Amino acid sequence: MRFAWLLVSVVALTACTAPPEPPLGSPAPKLDPQAIAYDNLDFNLARPAVFDSTCETLPSNLQSLLGAKEKPRTGMGGSCNADMAWGELSIALLGPGSGRKSNARHFVDVWNGDRGSSGYFQRSILLDRYYATTVISGEVNESCTVTVDTGSELPFEVRARMDFDESMALAKQDVDQPIDRALREYCPAAEEIAEKLLPLIDENGGSRAN
Repeated sequence: MRFAWLLVSVVALTACTAPPEPPLGSPAPKLDPQAIAYDNLDFNLARPAVFDSTCETLPSNLQSLLGAKEKPRTGMGGSCNADMAWGELSIALLGPGSGRKSNARHFVDVWNGDRGSSGYFQRSILLDRYYATTVISGEVNESCTVTVDTGSELPFEVRARMDFDESMALAKQDVDQPIDRALREYCPAAEEIAEKLLPLIDENGGSRAN
């Protein structure tokens, strides 16, 4: 179920032509806030990925930047993971996977809520320059993921989730975490970290950067 403020806008406007997007530029131009109401945006795909999905290509002071309990580590699946006081954090590039529903590039699926959305889905613009989505997912609503269009085929993604042991305990009890708690404790953390990292790893970047 998408929240009403977004759903009303999308129903009213997705059949219309999207507003003219700014031309590609460097530094990246600001985006029209009204663009979040439209499905048919012209996503740029020509830029390189903003990092290689490992901790080694993120800032050297990453632990203090994140406020992590220990030095972040690169996972087997190609993501940078950190243990936080509130749970677990993952920073990665989103690959297309095998479950794409459209013939377009996979951020189109993300933008249209066709990938990974469950109880909550929201479109937004980060730092005035990046198209982004926020999704709560997981077996017990344990994760909040912010996916950011950086103008590359591989979007940038930050996932904040509750402690693994807590999520397993909820699963055994057959109890979902309330959506409100995820919105309060995990989504702001994921968005804050994305906004901290992007200016450092994607200088002058944005969804319409060249």
